[in-house]
Amino acid sequence: MTSTSSGNYHETSRTWTHIKVLYILNIVLAAVVLALFVVCFMMLLDVQRSHNNEVKLRKDRENQILNSIVENNTGKASSQRAEISTSIDENPESMIVVGDGSLKINAATLTRFCASLHSHCPLRGPTGLQGAPGKPGPKGTKGSQGGVGAVGPKGTPGEPGKTGLSVKGEPGNKGQKGKTGLPGHDGVDGLTGLKGDKGQPGLPGLKGAKGDPGIVNNFTSEQVVVKGEKGEPGLPGLSGKTGMTGLSGSPGLPGPSGSPGEKGSKGDNGIIGPPGLPGEPGDMGLQGPIGLPGVNGIPGSDGLPGATGLSGLIGQKGEKGDAPILTAETLLKYNITQFLKGPIGAKGEPGVVGPPGDTGRRGKRGLKGEPGDAIQCECLIGPPGEKGDPGVCQSSSTGSPPTFLLYQNTTIPERKEDLTIKTIGKPVLLRTTDSDWGSWMVDSDPTPTTKDKYYLTYHFTGRSIYEFASKDQFSSKTGNYSKVYNIQDQFYGTGGAIYRGAFYYQSAGLDAIARYDLDSRLKTTQLKIASSLHRGSETLFGTSYNYYDLAVDENGLWALYAYKPDIIEPALPNTLMVSKLEPNYVEIEKTWNVTVSRADYSNAFIAQGILYLLESGTELNSQISFAYDLYSNSEVDLSLPFTNAFRNNRMLSYRPDNKAIMAWDGKNIVVQPILSE
Repeated sequence: MTSTSSGNYHETSRTWTHIKVLYILNIVLAAVVLALFVVCFMMLLDVQRSHNNEVKLRKDRENQILNSIVENNTGKASSQRAEISTSIDENPESMIVVGDGSLKINAATLTRFCASLHSHCPLRGPTGLQGAPGKPGPKGTKGSQGGVGAVGPKGTPGEPGKTGLSVKGEPGNKGQKGKTGLPGHDGVDGLTGLKGDKGQPGLPGLKGAKGDPGIVNNFTSEQVVVKGEKGEPGLPGLSGKTGMTGLSGSPGLPGPSGSPGEKGSKGDNGIIGPPGLPGEPGDMGLQGPIGLPGVNGIPGSDGLPGATGLSGLIGQKGEKGDAPILTAETLLKYNITQFLKGPIGAKGEPGVVGPPGDTGRRGKRGLKGEPGDAIQCECLIGPPGEKGDPGVCQSSSTGSPPTFLLYQNTTIPERKEDLTIKTIGKPVLLRTTDSDWGSWMVDSDPTPTTKDKYYLTYHFTGRSIYEFASKDQFSSKTGNYSKVYNIQDQFYGTGGAIYRGAFYYQSAGLDAIARYDLDSRLKTTQLKIASSLHRGSETLFGTSYNYYDLAVDENGLWALYAYKPDIIEPALPNTLMVSKLEPNYVEIEKTWNVTVSRADYSNAFIAQGILYLLESGTELNSQISFAYDLYSNSEVDLSLPFTNAFRNNRMLSYRPDNKAIMAWDGKNIVVQPILSE
């Protein structure tokens, strides 16, 4: 053990010695590089200093010479000025010899210097005596011919003049071309330019090689202490005294609601209790509302033959059938060798009705016919009778299928306002958002909780409803909300509505309309609408975000949806279902089946009991070309221009308390006033 430790010690000492040598060599190399850098820097400083001295000497010499021109040549100023001026006029690029001939200055440069000298020395000497008049100058050249003067008065006829000579003079000879001037002298060296901008920093140097791994050690009198092997874990220490109980922390914020757990398994049936005493028969109650169609049950046993029903409509003539096929096996079995036509037998009993055939292909859309009479299939309330055969609602009207009431449970009150929209104004921007999808709502029949409040949902599916305390808060640039509600499930679509203190919406993925109470923050009830379109690629209108559309007007709460009688087959394309809803328990009061091609429209709203359909939500100038009066069961002839300012209308709703249209156009929340008559 001792020899091993000694060997490790010597090996570590040698390694450390090598490290010291490498460290000293690195220091020496760094010192040499630093010395070279200092020498180069001093050489650059010397070069710069000598260059600056040369520039300074040159400037001083030029200033000395120019000053000598002004001070020593005053006696010759007039003659030299004349000579210089003449030289400059003849050749602006000529050179002027100054002093003893050792310096030549460009004439233009000297002229600028003199002008600068006069501008900087504005003081002038006393005005001298007026000189003698100069000699008359040479005769000027003949002026150009003047313009034609005004016509003078007619003069008296003059005496006839003498006949003049008719000889015309010859033109003069062309002048000779001037001689080429002498080349100018070389100009004086220009002044030293300004110092250039600092250059771009150089590229970083290459990364140095990775050094050898160091040794983990401590130094004590230059002795390397090698870390020993890890020892065995010691015995556990004695338990400490129990500390005092800490103060209770403040309650934490409530965590987010967890996702609903999986449905538990069905429990076992309990023990059947003893039969109770027979109760007294109660009074006969009113007939309840007609329930929605249930799921097809198991076929029952054949009943007794019913009475002969009404004759059905005559069907179309079928195609000619093929001749019967008789195989060789059949001919041999019955020893058939020839075919003789036998007598006509007696008419047989009617055969059993076969199963319904496959749905045929959808035919082409026919031409629009004349409006048919509205048919209303409804029954008076009476005592419950035995279940009869399915009835047929027949009509003798011609043209397109009529719009009719599907069923009616109760009599709805008369409408509050019998008006029709005549004009829709231009959009007014309230605020912008970060979402292309969403809806905004106002409670037109508010409770104390929802009075003066504005509500907003983002995207076309989610759980959160954002509340704004006032219109100013809703339309402010910050757009901060005052409260948020989280429903238990998820809403789907931009067709939700706030009415009488509750939020009405489609439960995502379900054929149901739910009610969420804003006071209790609970989902209180939901209405299941069987055979309604509620998921998949097909939607209510020619858009991709709504299966149900909830609407509010002066008369209450409405629901728009599509009828889908078969799970596999698509919904009926030319039917739009409209139901009047009781808001507290979400029950259907009355339903209409409006015959219209849903795919031709992008959105809808109900105002004053009339259904309005918008053609396009992406064109700037669209129109509302279809309207149906739900109270008079008649189509309204109108065409209302409608503006999609941002060409991306995702939500359309009517606000009855201030007679306006609410819309979500792109990322913008807008309102459009209306005029009704």
